[in-house]
Amino acid sequence: MKPVGAVQAFTVDVEEYFQVQAFEGVVSREDWGRLPSRVEWAVDDLLGLMDTYDARGTFFTLGWIADQHPAIPKMIAAAGHEVA
Repeated sequence: MKPVGAVQAFTVDVEEYFQVQAFEGVVSREDWGRLPSRVEWAVDDLLGLMDTYDARGTFFTLGWIADQHPAIPKMIAAAGHEVA
């Protein structure tokens, strides 16, 4: 049980595994479209888990993700979360 007046925030960075800063010198942006995608099923799994616990959050989604996977921001919003 959370204390009265407590605010809890949950945020998610929606990006592919190869888009993290650690790979910046290893994977060029030109190669992003040729690499296998994992983001859609990962977001779907997370949305299911959050629904189980009636949790809501803000999903910061890269523009590239929204362009390549337009269903993802729609899935997030339809599940009652904020898309940023």
